[in-house]
Amino acid sequence: MEERYEALKELGAGNFGVARLVRDKRTKDLVAVKYIERGKKIDENVQREIINHRSLRHPNIVRFKEICLTPTHLAIVMEYAAGGELFEKICTAGRFSEDEVSFCPYFFQQLISGVSYCHSMSALLHSKPKSTVGTPAYIAPEVLSRKEYDGKRILGVQYSIPDYVRVSSDCRRLLSQIFVADPSKRITIPEIKQHPWFLKNLPREISEREKASFKDKEAVEPTQPVDEIMRIVQEAKTPSDMSNLDPALLAEMAELESEEEDAEAGDDTY
Repeated sequence: MEERYEALKELGAGNFGVARLVRDKRTKDLVAVKYIERGKKIDENVQREIINHRSLRHPNIVRFKEICLTPTHLAIVMEYAAGGELFEKICTAGRFSEDEVSFCPYFFQQLISGVSYCHSMSALLHSKPKSTVGTPAYIAPEVLSRKEYDGKRILGVQYSIPDYVRVSSDCRRLLSQIFVADPSKRITIPEIKQHPWFLKNLPREISEREKASFKDKEAVEPTQPVDEIMRIVQEAKTPSDMSNLDPALLAEMAELESEEEDAEAGDDTY
């Protein structure tokens, strides 16, 4: 891992582990690496996430590159999204309204385009997570309550739009159709894609992609074969032999564990 990639800085941490920005020494490309401690954390959910991610090739979905094994962690190498967390931008700004920033619809259009693609790939994906792998702010209530996850369920619908936030009638109608507890009455992705608010100023690249039933023309079979991925994941299930580790690696492992503990402590306060 260290021979191929140069660590630059930490990007974030969560229940899964730690994410870092690294540079590919060979290509000079910047990539993001998610580190998950070897051993019991490497379960069927992690394996399924990796295999699913490998299958996705879409401009609005962070791309999977490869997985590597360090003496202490499983490293998942991904495309680096330099724009940062949208959630953090919202927290920093306080709020975004339609008339304040023109990119709000564009974020939504990209989100729907990516989700629609995932739905179209559902026959190839195996996703029925029963763990809390991920960021609590984005986890469904069913998962947090340790119930089996069903992506079509919303336990309750509670939201309000403050009077001082200017939101168009089209946007309000769309939100009221999305935030519906009964999935049989909730607006579908294809219906959202025909909604006036979604279609407003729809970028040409998204419009053409939707009409063409998107297939990435540049997409090629990922260089890392599935059998190699499975072999590495299986090996990662074996905990590190701490007695044979270099002191520098032990120090790095302690740093990663400290970052993970800080993230878990922060997650309890949301």
